[in-house]
Amino acid sequence: MRRWSHWTLRARMVVTIVAITALALTLALGTAAVLLRTYLVDQVDGQLADAARAARHLPSDDLRFRSMPPFGRQNEHTDVYSSTGAYKFTLAPATGPLSGITDPVSLVGKPPVTVGGWRVQVAPVDNGDIAVLAVSLDGADATTARLLLIGGGVSLLILAGLALGASRVVRLGLRPLTRMEDTAERIADGEPTDSPGLGGRVPDDDPHTETGRLGRALNTMLGRIQHAMDEQAASEGRLRRFLADASHELRTPLTSIKGFAELYRRGGTPPGAALDESMGRIEDEAARMSLLVDDLMLLASLDEQRPMERRPVDLLGVAADTVRDAHVREPGRFIGIEPLDGELAPVTVPGDEPKLRQVLTNLVGNALRHTPPGTPVTVRLGTTDADSRPFITQVGATPSGEAAVIEVADGGPGLSPEHASHVFERLYRADAGRARASGGTGLGLSIVAAIVTAHGGCVRLDTAPGEGATFRVLLPLRVPPA
Repeated sequence: MRRWSHWTLRARMVVTIVAITALALTLALGTAAVLLRTYLVDQVDGQLADAARAARHLPSDDLRFRSMPPFGRQNEHTDVYSSTGAYKFTLAPATGPLSGITDPVSLVGKPPVTVGGWRVQVAPVDNGDIAVLAVSLDGADATTARLLLIGGGVSLLILAGLALGASRVVRLGLRPLTRMEDTAERIADGEPTDSPGLGGRVPDDDPHTETGRLGRALNTMLGRIQHAMDEQAASEGRLRRFLADASHELRTPLTSIKGFAELYRRGGTPPGAALDESMGRIEDEAARMSLLVDDLMLLASLDEQRPMERRPVDLLGVAADTVRDAHVREPGRFIGIEPLDGELAPVTVPGDEPKLRQVLTNLVGNALRHTPPGTPVTVRLGTTDADSRPFITQVGATPSGEAAVIEVADGGPGLSPEHASHVFERLYRADAGRARASGGTGLGLSIVAAIVTAHGGCVRLDTAPGEGATFRVLLPLRVPPA
């Protein structure tokens, strides 16, 4: 026989219901049988009490004594003893003294007792004798047995009907679980369901029932697993594109270096200006590769989500230094710093100062590279409780409460919404040829997004073709909770 734990849930539920009902019926039937027999014995005791009162006033040799009920009938027995306990005679139809009575004198005046299958009471008689009055309990036992027999049969019928009914009800109740099991097996086996992938869902029926809540919980779990799988697939796709783009970006300078080296090996660049130019090109391409590798290593470090060094950082000082450096790079272009609202004032945030400097440097450098010469670039600084300015795309979580705001705006050609939604992706370029000619690696904005996100902030882009671009960084003024 299989262990209980190996039984199906339906079998265990049906067996449990039937077993509990059988126990209840057994207890009820047993209690009824005990109560019935007690009642019948009480009836017999009443008969004996009446007979004892009647016998007390009639001498044992009186003919009326011999004919007085319940004496002299088939299921009754009457013995007469002397006052000393000596046996005298037995009333017909019995032929001898009742066995089991050894000391009738000690039972005089006491309640009835059971001797064998008889209920016995000893009563005194007026002439000094003792009458042992007994009534058979066969009738009470037979009635009780009939009750047990009939009750047992009815109980078996009840249990059989209950087993069939419970099996049917449990089967109907567990039908949603069966459907859930079938759906889960199809999903596990990769069979097509109502939706692709893990899009198949189990029926949750009524959410107020246990099976309904289970179905809802399973659907939630499947949804999260599907979301995780989609995210993993998207991440793998981005990784493949990133590796392909990185390989392409590295192959270009490597090809140039290899070409100049081979040209030199074949004697195509004799000492002089041509050789100096070739060496300069090799140095430029090597520097470009070095910059790309450095940016990749920085992104890898940020991806590891190591704890950021958080110290008070004066964003006004960082912005002023960045604007000053940009003027050195392009002295003829207007690059200014303005307040976001009101007057320009220091803004301090907890963070890693070198990385926040890199954020400003990358944003300003991006504006200088991707706008025509002479296009103005403006850095704005301030604070806000709830930034409601429009934007096209965002990376990171919006800080709760008051936040520092850094804007880098340019008056360049702007970007279409299609390109704007991808600018924070690694190695993405809206104009690959122009970006490569300007010396960019395609990782600057990805680094900005990673650093700002690590600080618990977000970076937004608002742009439109012909209307320039505004990058807006929001940083919490206090360390965000872990």
